[in-house]
Amino acid sequence: MSCHTPNNSHKKNDCDSEAIINIALAGNPNVGKSVIFNQLTGLSQTIGNWPGKTVEKLEGHLDFLGYHFNIVDLPGIYSLSTYSLEEIVSREYIVSENVDLIINVIDATNLERNLFLTFQLLELKVPMILAINQMDILRKRNIELDFDELENLFKLPVLPVVAVHGIGVHELLERAIEIIESYKDIDYKFPDITDISSFGKEIETKLQILISEINDNYPHVMDYKYPARFLAIKMLEKDEEILNLINNIENVEPLLAKTTQFITDLEDYHGEDINSIISSEIYNNINQLVEKVITIKKKKEMKRRSFADKMDHLTTHSFWGYIILFLVIFGIYSFTSAIGNFLGTIIDDVFSLWTESIYLSFGEENLLVKILWDGGVGGFIGAVAGVLVYVIPFFFTIEILQDSGYLPRAAFLMDKIMHVLGVHGKTIIPMILGFGCNVPACAGCRIMETKREKKISIALTSLIPCAAVMTVVFGLVGRYLGLGWVLLLFLINLLVILIVGRILNKTMPGTCTELIMEMHEYRKPNYKVIFKQTWLRSKEFIFKALPIIILFGISLEIILMFNVLEPINAILSPITFFWLGLPAITGVFLIYGIIRKELTLVLLALFAENLGIAINIFLSPIQMITFSLVTMLYIPCFATIIVIAKQTSWKYALQITLLEISLALLIGGIVNFSFVFIAGIL
Repeated sequence: MSCHTPNNSHKKNDCDSEAIINIALAGNPNVGKSVIFNQLTGLSQTIGNWPGKTVEKLEGHLDFLGYHFNIVDLPGIYSLSTYSLEEIVSREYIVSENVDLIINVIDATNLERNLFLTFQLLELKVPMILAINQMDILRKRNIELDFDELENLFKLPVLPVVAVHGIGVHELLERAIEIIESYKDIDYKFPDITDISSFGKEIETKLQILISEINDNYPHVMDYKYPARFLAIKMLEKDEEILNLINNIENVEPLLAKTTQFITDLEDYHGEDINSIISSEIYNNINQLVEKVITIKKKKEMKRRSFADKMDHLTTHSFWGYIILFLVIFGIYSFTSAIGNFLGTIIDDVFSLWTESIYLSFGEENLLVKILWDGGVGGFIGAVAGVLVYVIPFFFTIEILQDSGYLPRAAFLMDKIMHVLGVHGKTIIPMILGFGCNVPACAGCRIMETKREKKISIALTSLIPCAAVMTVVFGLVGRYLGLGWVLLLFLINLLVILIVGRILNKTMPGTCTELIMEMHEYRKPNYKVIFKQTWLRSKEFIFKALPIIILFGISLEIILMFNVLEPINAILSPITFFWLGLPAITGVFLIYGIIRKELTLVLLALFAENLGIAINIFLSPIQMITFSLVTMLYIPCFATIIVIAKQTSWKYALQITLLEISLALLIGGIVNFSFVFIAGIL
């Protein structure tokens, strides 16, 4: 436990020998926070959720120069308002006793936008270091920053960083130690930065009145650990969270009435709403500061655009951009499928050989063999060979696209289309993931800003046909009926996604937020960072979903031992046989698909083989289409359900499951009876 003095005095005492320093990494999305976090903490990281929130919490640890650092990578945010859970979580954590120091990561190539959050962080009066990242890109543009002047203006440490190459990263810790040591035995006093942070006279006059009122008449407000000036600004901005806190104070009505009057006066004077007024003042301060610290070393017209500029133009083009996006998606799928199929086949073959040896040694009907080997080890192998071999190469390719700068451009291209479904362009990123595996895809929906958008994104992403579904579609319909019928199935799947998106957009309360994403220049990917990020993403599945899949495999094997599935088959026959027009035995195969979708095809092939006939004899063409379509649309695999529950709740995961089962049965039945009707006419 860190010796942290409350109420933002940040006094550090020598109360323990471990000398713990708690650091919060704060900044806009896509500025390199996560890269710095990974460079510092390596594999010593934990991933979870903030207490009572669905927002992800990343925490890491390291020992450096005799200090133990606890580092929390806060969600990427653009301001300290209350427009999203991420913003609320971040500012509440920053002023808590768990933070000794902030490292504010800033993208040097988007200085003005990034400094908006910096100026708000300054109002919290927490010890802070500014890490100006992507300095390599800025220098390529022949632009220099005066770091001495920046430190002089902010009166805080300001360091140049190139996070992807680890340049300047550990210097951040050295400066953190200097700051902590400097106020170990004295009360910390945040530097006076009124020269760069003051607003216009009209606003400042009213702020000072509110600050005096808070300090003199409402001392209990300070128990919330926000500085009086920050509270006053947020009251003027009509910040809901702050106003809810203020409303709990006794006799606060005069203060609220005065605040309301001040807001009216300022809006009448400036002719715009209060939030725009305060934002304009902050940006005015930022522009004045930037003019003092930026130097353009060379000014010459470029006769030829750089390769990065040409790529940027091409990949965001209104026509060629979509062609490239299609090729990228196809390339990702092809690469992932090739690697996954190759490794999965090897693993399955090895497991089959081991299984034969186990059966010969202990007997196929041995109770422990069935439970531990067929259920436990079989579940593990199924998860590895059916999911993990696709997850890892897929994350690897996505990290390359993210680090190179392509994914934000894909989101930009898809923004207008995705708005129709109630989400913005970022959703295309997890949806692309879904073509490889729905598990990491649904986990990737955490990038959405609001709970509403996250839920809609998860629902749509879970409907994307994953690599396992592709195996069934191509192995059955593609093999026996041709590519044209495969394309028809994908068209139906796309229509279902569009319909579900429209329904959720209309029925879920709230509106879609606008897409705000930084699009840094194209750059050569840093493979050290990519490999580390790939592992960090993959290990969440390995350590969280994998154990549950193994337990599920054991449970299912026990169910099979007691022959419970046969009665289930009989129970399901009104649906499988009468409604879908399929052989009754396929009910068992579809249940197995909960573990791995491709098992539906594997079991179907084995059953047909036992009958001594080919699949295309056992199933008619319409049955192949119906079976494949139901497999595409019905309940995601169990691992996906677990991830959906972890990202939202078990209630929502159950709702998604029931929705997709209903859609699959409804559409499958319509296809079956349509064929029967048409065949009857002909």
